[in-house]
Amino acid sequence: MSVLLDAYGSPFDPRPLIARWKQGDSNVISLLWERLHHQGELGSASFAAVPDLVNLLESLDHPDWNIYGLVATIEEVRALKGEMPPVALASAYSIAWTSVLPLALRDLAEASEDKLVRSLIATIAHAKGQHTLGALALCTEDERQEMLG
Repeated sequence: MSVLLDAYGSPFDPRPLIARWKQGDSNVISLLWERLHHQGELGSASFAAVPDLVNLLESLDHPDWNIYGLVATIEEVRALKGEMPPVALASAYSIAWTSVLPLALRDLAEASEDKLVRSLIATIAHAKGQHTLGALALCTEDERQEMLG
């Protein structure tokens, strides 16, 4: 695989930051959000991050809305733009989406916090190919009310 690029088109490998997150360094979360998704743009690093983010979910004692929200956002943009992961990342990306569905279903049963519930529903919707529903799920209650008029 060639050099991974972030959403700005700059070289960026998200895996060391995800490893730090796994070790408890929550300071990396905002940097991952910033570099993996920016104003509707993705890079190859975005697709490379999803399998590692799903693996991180599997190792956590409690679900993290940031992880579900980030993978759902990446898939939302991918689907909206019709982008496909680079060939070298496509299989791992697809497997990650198969793996995240049972995790999200499990975590939804106990979830009550707004951001977590929304990110779980978005992840489930995207995993089932319901991309519009996934996008709506990430909207806040106020945003959804405004859409309904």
